[in-house]
Amino acid sequence: MDQLVKVRESYQNGTIPKEIFDTISDRFELVVSGIQRIEKASGTKYPISYVEPSAILTNSSDMTFQFGILFARTIPVVFEEKFQVVIQISAPLVAFGLKGTIHAILAHEFLHYIELIRKRSEEHTSELQSHLNLVCRLLL
Repeated sequence: MDQLVKVRESYQNGTIPKEIFDTISDRFELVVSGIQRIEKASGTKYPISYVEPSAILTNSSDMTFQFGILFARTIPVVFEEKFQVVIQISAPLVAFGLKGTIHAILAHEFLHYIELIRKRSEEHTSELQSHLNLVCRLLL
């Protein structure tokens, strides 16, 4: 998968200027090296990820200023009847983030991914156990 496809489309349709597109493209190696570092440390493949050519804003009364910027987020999806997790990385993080910050945010999102997979696995195991219990009751 081309992780920069949406950035490239935004540049081609004039949404982002060439200088920003070039900056994101040049600095994308920091994302690649962060993902490789996480995969090596964890022994687990990083989920599908892509760069979103926008800043993602959120608001909540729980936060100090009642709004925040999401530099990345973990999105669970069902695609072709299969549970998947996608990591959305914001273009401002890639364009302006420090290497350590980019790697830390990628690792943070990876932990969300692991937690979603763990919960999904527990649900599946619980479902299998329920079916097994039903079969046992029917056989007895």
